[in-house]
Amino acid sequence: MRIVSILALSALFAGAVPTTTADYYTLPSIERIGKNLYKSTKVIIETRACLHVPVDDEDALLKYLGPGDYEIVWEDRSTCQVERVTLGETLPI
Repeated sequence: MRIVSILALSALFAGAVPTTTADYYTLPSIERIGKNLYKSTKVIIETRACLHVPVDDEDALLKYLGPGDYEIVWEDRSTCQVERVTLGETLPI
């Protein structure tokens, strides 16, 4: 019975895709600049229904989920869906 449980557990993990560090991008000193609008030192991010208000000098991660699909991962491990990511130099904010 124990071998069957181990084999079943192994089969579950075999189908899982591991997340690598290349799937995350650092968002240093992110701040909220408007409703569903955040600015980091590198990018400006528009989110969907995100109510998180970062604390002073909070860092976050931008997680790549697939082509054109990202989410912000905050220090408290909460997340927000991302609508659009724009390089900070292109917007005069």
